[in-house]
Amino acid sequence: MRHFLFEFITGGGLSEEPLPDSLIGEGELMMQTLIKELNELNDSELSLCRDSRLALYETDVEQHVVASNVDAILVDLIKKSDVCWLIAPETGACLEKYARLFTEHGKLFIGSSADAIKLTTSKYLTNKVLSENGINVVETKWMHQTLPESNRGWVIKADDGAGAEDTCLIKDKNKLLKIIESNASENLIVQPYIEGKHMSMSLLVFDGDVSLLACNQQYIEIIDGYFKLKGIGVNECLSYKEEMLLLAKKIISTIPGLAGYIGVDLIEVDRELLVFEINPRFTTAYSGISDSIGCNITSEILDTFVHKKLPDISLGSAIPIRVDV
Repeated sequence: MRHFLFEFITGGGLSEEPLPDSLIGEGELMMQTLIKELNELNDSELSLCRDSRLALYETDVEQHVVASNVDAILVDLIKKSDVCWLIAPETGACLEKYARLFTEHGKLFIGSSADAIKLTTSKYLTNKVLSENGINVVETKWMHQTLPESNRGWVIKADDGAGAEDTCLIKDKNKLLKIIESNASENLIVQPYIEGKHMSMSLLVFDGDVSLLACNQQYIEIIDGYFKLKGIGVNECLSYKEEMLLLAKKIISTIPGLAGYIGVDLIEVDRELLVFEINPRFTTAYSGISDSIGCNITSEILDTFVHKKLPDISLGSAIPIRVDV
């Protein structure tokens, strides 16, 4: 079986722009895991794109070095493959764009529908839809709307941002109002700053059904007013697995088209889980799941799409695994 792997940041998606250090590390983690676990399978041939500024992988994989527009070679590589895997940020509709391309030209695309990606790319629209369906979320407003109530400060981020990139904390309301007054952007959202336990859940989704893969803790620091993800404690929050699975089922029933690996960012306050955002793609936690639950999770994801049925995943013997970014 021939697999094509495309990770946007390290695969030449930014070949004509500077490479952001904050995203290279996470992209490398996920790609190294994907390569390793696919190479463990019998009858797997791998190909991928690699930005010319980065060293080639020292492993058995066909690598296409990209020094200019990667889009010029993607369709051919997609068509030559039996299975396509995509890792890309939501920012600027990037993930949605490539999901449409992979769906149109690929034989088997491991991922969500482009429409589901389009919805979940917007944190504002995602939280609006979830809230309207009775799911607890972190209140989210457009920057130029009335501010959400908060006694501890406000968080400003891009509506379609990936990870914690350019997410900042403003504690002084007057300072925040001045920033809003001087900023004409229509792509920024404001959320109340909530002190709680930062968590996430890793899901495997197919045809409206869901399996819980991991209950994670996020290690986040605030440096000079900006949030920085330092690491993930994969399956460090197993005491919340019942609540997380129930929440996951509600989310999947609310947003059709989600499929494959899905990450959901949460914050816990007094045992209540609030949804921050949904990531319709691989997240950093993916890199530690196989070691945590004792099986090749990439193989399980592939089998789900090939056989059109979710596997039985048990977290009964899961162990905590720390993934540093």
